[in-house]
Amino acid sequence: MSDDNPYSPPEADIGDGDRARLLRARPSQIVQAIALLWISASLGLWAGLLQAQRGQDATDAIAVMVVETLLLLGVLTFAIWRGRNWGRIAYVVLVALSLAAFLDTWGTEQPTVDVALEAVSFVADAGAFFLMFTKPGSLWFTYTREQRV
Repeated sequence: MSDDNPYSPPEADIGDGDRARLLRARPSQIVQAIALLWISASLGLWAGLLQAQRGQDATDAIAVMVVETLLLLGVLTFAIWRGRNWGRIAYVVLVALSLAAFLDTWGTEQPTVDVALEAVSFVADAGAFFLMFTKPGSLWFTYTREQRV
């Protein structure tokens, strides 16, 4: 075969068309945000266990609640760690629902420990959201067709 074949395929480098992450390395803000999310979840879980312990809830129901909470948190943490935007959005929605439930019970008589645990939990969530939704943490969730970094 000769090199002057007019029907030969082009010599251009063709990319695979996959989306590329804007940042190559995970920012430390994401690691800090995930740590804050686990702190918040553990405080919220502790408050929930204290409330369930004071009530007449069955031990089986408490065990199921703990397993479900840890499983959901694990999935969301893994998604955030991998840079999936739906993970941080889902976590914001869950915290907003939790905050609404907390504010709904605001006027009722609650032990000081429960209120303090929930308040510290929401502060940790706010810190995590700040780290995930501001630069450079927010760039971890940004994809582009071309690698810019």
